[in-house]
Amino acid sequence: MAWNYSEKTKKLFIDAINSKENTHIGEVENPDGEGFHGSLVCGDAIKLTFKVKKDEKNPENDVITEIKYLTFGCTSAIAASEALCILVEQGHYTPIKALSLTKDDIVTFLEGLPTQKIHCSIMGIEALFAAIHSWARKRGVDLKKYGVDQTGCAKHDEQPTESTIVCRCMGMTRGYIIDQVKDLGLKTVDDVISTIKAGSVCGSCIDEKGGIKDILKEVYGKTTVKDTPTENKGQKTPYQIAKQIESVLITDVIPILERDGGGLEIVDIRGNELYFKLKGNCKMCQSANNTIEYTIQKILKDKVDKDIKVINVG
Repeated sequence: MAWNYSEKTKKLFIDAINSKENTHIGEVENPDGEGFHGSLVCGDAIKLTFKVKKDEKNPENDVITEIKYLTFGCTSAIAASEALCILVEQGHYTPIKALSLTKDDIVTFLEGLPTQKIHCSIMGIEALFAAIHSWARKRGVDLKKYGVDQTGCAKHDEQPTESTIVCRCMGMTRGYIIDQVKDLGLKTVDDVISTIKAGSVCGSCIDEKGGIKDILKEVYGKTTVKDTPTENKGQKTPYQIAKQIESVLITDVIPILERDGGGLEIVDIRGNELYFKLKGNCKMCQSANNTIEYTIQKILKDKVDKDIKVINVG
């Protein structure tokens, strides 16, 4: 499908992947704030890092002076990440002020996004909030008084209603999810994710108060709700690790790369190390070496083994 992007969105994307001056792809060295937000289902993920000019008397007055991102995703994901960094730097934002940024600010800056791509702007905001939370821990700043909970996400209504947004990435309300759970007989988190896609992007709405697990317990009762089965924690053999790496690449990584004209070739798997080559548009993209390599490693660490390492040999 050809998405109808604004000229500004397309320019930001082209400038970023060509590493044009004053663009923001990369990582800040020794960052004061660092956050990750990922979507293994829709194929987008972002790592965001920033540096601040510290106010020695009051950390809440620290100012973000440098901000960068590594984004694995489509045109809108990269352009939205770039827009976020520009807004923060040009606005001389403090981390506290940056908490006021919303997806609407990014969409407006980009002069619009297709409805199906709005989640890309949310992804950047969530990564920023995670990075602000890590900054707050380092600087001893209590974010609770700014309406941010311990996960770094904005609090939901204390008394949720049918119109309360539960899955922010997909824009799904509490009432809609409850209706679908009842009508379709969805009894596990996996049922909800695979059938209606709620919780499929960032996953933050699964465990939080009033989230998907709470809705399932409300509908079926605490004793009848089945949690997602947990993987066997026993030690894996090299063969098992290799097969799992291959499976995750085939199901979660390669189709996403192919969607944008790219691809990945497995060269070798040695224990916990994956050696691979990028193909097509991914090989030609100047940001691919850092962005895709980092994200592939993140996905494999989450889904296979925390000690996985990836090496791009192409």
